[in-house]
Amino acid sequence: MTIIGFIPTTAHKTIDTLPPSPTIKFQTMSPLLPLVSIAQLSLTTYTLYLSSLAIPKLLSYEDKAKTASKYSNIAEEQLFKTRATQAASVGSLILTLLSTSTILFTNTPRSTTLALAGINVVALLGVREYVGNFWKSKPKVPLPGTGDYNDAVGLTMKTREMQVWLAAGWGLMGVFAML
Repeated sequence: MTIIGFIPTTAHKTIDTLPPSPTIKFQTMSPLLPLVSIAQLSLTTYTLYLSSLAIPKLLSYEDKAKTASKYSNIAEEQLFKTRATQAASVGSLILTLLSTSTILFTNTPRSTTLALAGINVVALLGVREYVGNFWKSKPKVPLPGTGDYNDAVGLTMKTREMQVWLAAGWGLMGVFAML
């Protein structure tokens, strides 16, 4: 056994015959994706807050609406649509909150990020249209005692506006995921 430097040649041969170490490939996405995700998370939280203000205001009129629905099919339908539109809006916002959190706090594959972006854009804009079809025809009532109802209508319209911004944010997240 000969010594080369301080390494015996047999040890040298052993090092040379080791298999190559596996290479780990990390998926790299745009560094802007986390920033957009944080903005998206903040905007979603704010929009959920707006909904949390509108729903109790609408609930304060629910007893009157239930009484009216006993005598009118139209009132019953309006009560159902009021509940359904608010639930759909909150549902789309929770989907956005969970999707954004997943992207921000886990190592989400690019394909999953793109899929979540597409699903959320469709959900937000679809729900926005659904809510708008019902609430656009609801004018604010200029009568005493209807302040909470009028506030709820205004908050619902503000929520619809925020859904456009959230959908745009998802569009950006999809673009940044592709970079």
